[in-house]
Amino acid sequence: MDICDANGVVLGWLKSKLFTIGGAFYVYDSSGNEVAFVQGNWVGWTFKFLDREQNEIGTITKKWAGVGKEMFTSADNYMIALNDEPSPGKAILMLAAGLAVDIIYKEK
Repeated sequence: MDICDANGVVLGWLKSKLFTIGGAFYVYDSSGNEVAFVQGNWVGWTFKFLDREQNEIGTITKKWAGVGKEMFTSADNYMIALNDEPSPGKAILMLAAGLAVDIIYKEK
């Protein structure tokens, strides 16, 4: 899945991992460099951004909205937290990865 800016310029892309239990995919920049590996756990709503050395560089977590909203709507809110201040391009790629988690793994 390509990630493009408003002018259609490719900023990077996402590539799924073939075999995964909790959900996982790679985030690449436009030069083909791996920016992050997004790995989920099989029991919940937490995904980690990992660098090439498997160090955690951020997280994607679901923000619970209360019983009423959770039971009667399909709306979800996620928080994306990055450990360091990334470059603007990297921040856009991480935001796109957070959106992809909901679209790919959590929507029916």
